[in-house]
Amino acid sequence: MKRFIITLLSILLCLLVVRAELLWQVSGKGIERPSYLFGTHHVAPVDMLDSIAGFEKAFGSVDAVYGELVMSEMQTPAGQQQLMAAATAPADSTLSSLLTPEQTDSLNAFLQKYMGPQISAAMFDRLKPAMLQTVVAMAMNQVIFPDFDPNQQLDGTIQRLAVDEGKTVGALETMADQCEALFGAPISDQIADLMQVVAADNEQMQMARALADRYMAGDLDGLFAMMLDEMDDATARRLIYDRNDRWIETLKARLSAEPTMYVVGAGHLVGEHGLIGRLRSEGYTVTPVK
Repeated sequence: MKRFIITLLSILLCLLVVRAELLWQVSGKGIERPSYLFGTHHVAPVDMLDSIAGFEKAFGSVDAVYGELVMSEMQTPAGQQQLMAAATAPADSTLSSLLTPEQTDSLNAFLQKYMGPQISAAMFDRLKPAMLQTVVAMAMNQVIFPDFDPNQQLDGTIQRLAVDEGKTVGALETMADQCEALFGAPISDQIADLMQVVAADNEQMQMARALADRYMAGDLDGLFAMMLDEMDDATARRLIYDRNDRWIETLKARLSAEPTMYVVGAGHLVGEHGLIGRLRSEGYTVTPVK
């Protein structure tokens, strides 16, 4: 269940009324021109930018945009090949080899509910369970938000705008780093998480709406607490804390050198190990843009 919550968060939270708390200015410690943190999620309608107070001014003031990845590289044949290699299960860990007949029947019914009667687990046999959960979360998202267009990708759009304006576009991690975070858990854990989602279908939809309510209220701390409730320590370390540890070093090295907008998942901003708190502990001034 914990991986489903993380995946669904990354899809649902970005579809709502966007609050100013997603855009933060970083200054102090001799910085001549501020940088910015923008909390996003990786499937979001592009027009959400219109509701971010101060976004246009902040974007125009920076010389670079850094994302988790350079999205255009992810879309290349080489990037897609690397993604699929990471998302493909070992030959001895296919779905058909891991699931009992009863589990397969349950998974088939679940997939058909959200993706159509022609869909079956056999079609995803070689995918890691974590990748299948990502596919399912996308399908569930289409049920909850039928007007959402999954072809509109916010992170990539911001990076394309940066290229059009002659700004530098960079990444905080490599494709290999992100694939390890997303698909690196033991297969046994992934299959257990997947089947928990199947068993708690209705609860997942209720959880998605509860998360949406918190996000609409601008309660990012409360939202993050819900995320942590669904993650064990190892998952939180792999998906959030370890990555923040790496990213903060990049930010510290660049903040005085080049004003940049850092566009990362909103879950990386808040909490004890979040980028906002980490930067403040280093002596920087981090304030929400109103």
